[in-house]
Amino acid sequence: MKVIFQSLVIIFSITTGVLFTSCDKIDNPYPPTLVIDTTLFPGVWSDYLENEYPVFEPIGNQLPNVLLEEYTGHLCNNCPNAAIIAHEIKEGNPERIFVASIHAAPGGMSSFQMYNPNDYKFYTNHTNQDGLAYGQRFASGFNFFGNPQGTVNRKVVDGKMFDFSGTWQTRVNASLNAGNPKIKLQGAVNFYEESNGGFLHLRAEKSGGLSANVNAVIYVMQDTLTDWQLMPNNSYNPNYLHKDKHLGSIDSRPWGRPCFSPEDANGTLTTLDYSFTIPVGVPKESLYFLAYVFDMETYEIFQVIKLKL
Repeated sequence: MKVIFQSLVIIFSITTGVLFTSCDKIDNPYPPTLVIDTTLFPGVWSDYLENEYPVFEPIGNQLPNVLLEEYTGHLCNNCPNAAIIAHEIKEGNPERIFVASIHAAPGGMSSFQMYNPNDYKFYTNHTNQDGLAYGQRFASGFNFFGNPQGTVNRKVVDGKMFDFSGTWQTRVNASLNAGNPKIKLQGAVNFYEESNGGFLHLRAEKSGGLSANVNAVIYVMQDTLTDWQLMPNNSYNPNYLHKDKHLGSIDSRPWGRPCFSPEDANGTLTTLDYSFTIPVGVPKESLYFLAYVFDMETYEIFQVIKLKL
């Protein structure tokens, strides 16, 4: 069985990214040279490797999960109703359906995402560079022409990756019943109050006869945030509850890190290690991660899991 380890040093904030990277193909249970920020562990690093580094059990059978990416804006008056639909879908199967509310538009930023830090309202910049990169990449050829629209596992249906909220439930149902995922995922997060940071470990197993270049992405998510929103009746709501807000990627890489190549056989395991700190202004209780793997050519998401602190 081929085992691939990739260790990344990440100090995540709204603006920071990768500091160092390495990739080794080995058979040892741990990477021989870790380049993650080991100082976030409040102790001797050898103790972390011995006692805290996760021991992953065989994944076994796994059902396919769904990532609904909802593209939104706080000055979009149609977006609150789309958000209601997205989260009602999620509540129908919260263990397998996940929502990422991404503040971006075709091309990156539109008037729906604009903000004024000197005004009494709509002063928050809800965008991030990774979300804007998605808006830029998907602006042409993917049926993305405005907010609110969304994707479901980024699957193309009737020639469209993006579609309106009225199609999301049907798309979600199809993805939930798509059969065994081509890649299986598991992960673990270790957080330390002393450093306000910790480590995320992701294990992926290739299992579905897949021939594709596959990358892994870790979304950093905020569960809830109260802030201004333009409502469907064009009123301003200063106490709107924004849910499942996308804060960016753990390594500020919107397209993630290599996970599998077409040559990797079924049963190949990949382990990716990250370090992180809690973004400024985000309560740790509201922070979580969505880890997913996707096809670098088609952008289709094969599997997604939620990881909590």
